[in-house]
Amino acid sequence: MFKDTGGNDAASILLNLTDYRVIDATQEPAGRQVLIEPKATEAACPTCGVITTRIHARPVHRVKDLPTGGNDIKVLVRKRRMACQETACERRSFVQTTEQLPLRARITTRLSQKLVDEMSCELRAVSRVASAYQVSWPTVMARVNMVGELVGNVDRMFIRRLGIDEHRFRKVRYARGRTGKVIRIEPWSIVFTDLDTGKILDIVDGRRGVAVKTWLKSRPRYWRQRVQYVAIDMSAEFRKAVRENLPKAKISVDHFHVIQRANLMITQVRRRRSHEVLQRRGRVADPAYKYRKLLTCNLENLSIRQVERLKLILESDPELGVIYGIKEHVRELLKTRDIHDFQSRWAVLEKSVKATKMVEAKSLFRTLTAWRRELLVFIRTRLTNARSEAANLTAKNLKRIGRGYRNHGHYRVRILLYTAGLRPC
Repeated sequence: MFKDTGGNDAASILLNLTDYRVIDATQEPAGRQVLIEPKATEAACPTCGVITTRIHARPVHRVKDLPTGGNDIKVLVRKRRMACQETACERRSFVQTTEQLPLRARITTRLSQKLVDEMSCELRAVSRVASAYQVSWPTVMARVNMVGELVGNVDRMFIRRLGIDEHRFRKVRYARGRTGKVIRIEPWSIVFTDLDTGKILDIVDGRRGVAVKTWLKSRPRYWRQRVQYVAIDMSAEFRKAVRENLPKAKISVDHFHVIQRANLMITQVRRRRSHEVLQRRGRVADPAYKYRKLLTCNLENLSIRQVERLKLILESDPELGVIYGIKEHVRELLKTRDIHDFQSRWAVLEKSVKATKMVEAKSLFRTLTAWRRELLVFIRTRLTNARSEAANLTAKNLKRIGRGYRNHGHYRVRILLYTAGLRPC
């Protein structure tokens, strides 16, 4: 068995490096320097398994370790190259390894773990962590990639409610295609989220509908059959991809995007009326422009003064009053909790839209009609895409902290590690 010949000297206790003892410690002009060697004097051959105590050579290598005493320290390891004494073994010699320093390791295991903890603990740039521990950027990112691939195994996760959302990975670019025509390139990143826990499952680079379809197709059949609900925004590409690859899952549309579409309708009418009545764009002197934000606010959240200003806007233009009433009907529709109330509110909304000739209102109603099935799922389940939006915000903050990522693989692994729940702090 392995024999520990090193005593519990003070230097070894202070360094606290498992399976090693301190031989010498000096103060050099460049800083402190420590020479260590393994405690065990014998080792087993990795090929034949025969234990040997014969030493072939004692090479000294420099390794990187955690700072000790508040400052960086230069660690030199006097390794033992053992000679295999088994005549039938093909291997003549091998280097003694330990848990803290595996084969060909240039940094200790505890430093590797510390780098991963720092990257998963908070939103920090990779360069900052590398500078703090006096290592290179590729060294830190290599450790993150190894751990990130382990936590990003989606196929082993039990997902009942899935959220899908997107954001731009990089800026919009324009390039000339093969035919000579300039095309617009939008580098989308699709974020898949577990709506029960808020954890990011994966981040895919590519076109919106194609990326979702490809990702869902690559999942095992048993995984897709477990998904019961999917929450998305008002994206026809997402809906088509989910219906084709998750036929048993019910789709819920996020009510925030429905309200956003209704507010866009009010903005379109306000701008059109300004050009029709005033023959110009809105100005601060116009009540409809000056207090335009009040048209998109919830009525119950307004103060008395704000309500008076809103009445001034609606009385100045009848069409604005009508379109504002339609927007409130949409809000009342989304507040319902059962199918009967939904049908009643839907009839009121449909009657109001038919009573007006405004194309903006009819366009909104056509959109709601196309998404009626998904709206019914939202009414029954109240399932939103809020956690997907929060995950998107986390990804964007990480991208800002990292000063931008050019490699989407590094970007994906970093986000998966940060949201994997491995943070010790």
